[in-house]
Amino acid sequence: MTTRNLKRVLIFASFAIVSLCLLTQVSLAQSSDPDAPTQLTNGVIDGSNSSNLSDEKTYYYAFDVKKGILSLTLDITPLNKSDAGGFVQWTMMNTKFATLKSDVLTAQGSPGRQMKDLPVTVKRRIIMKIVVSGKMTYKFKLGGTAF
Repeated sequence: MTTRNLKRVLIFASFAIVSLCLLTQVSLAQSSDPDAPTQLTNGVIDGSNSSNLSDEKTYYYAFDVKKGILSLTLDITPLNKSDAGGFVQWTMMNTKFATLKSDVLTAQGSPGRQMKDLPVTVKRRIIMKIVVSGKMTYKFKLGGTAF
């Protein structure tokens, strides 16, 4: 390998390591503080939970919507088919924490999916509260014309 090619490989490797570090930090950022919610830019919230059903974890996210349809897809998968599974409760609120829409999805033994199209009539900032409990993985996808 020539010196020139070695330099290219080292530059590429350095770029890849820095990118991986940045992406890891972004994906791990989940705020449990309602006054400092995690800014959601890519429309995906995913994670896993390995606590018992009696141990709830609460996270807050913030994002902007415009007039249109906000599409929400939530998938949850229990980590073990023989346990009690888990639940994800989500609540969309305005910036004064008034509830606009909420729902809950449970999964016991097999995966669950929830899909909703929510009409948005005015451009606004949304605070999304997510409560997770049980042994499972979860993934929210937000999209549509309003996101």
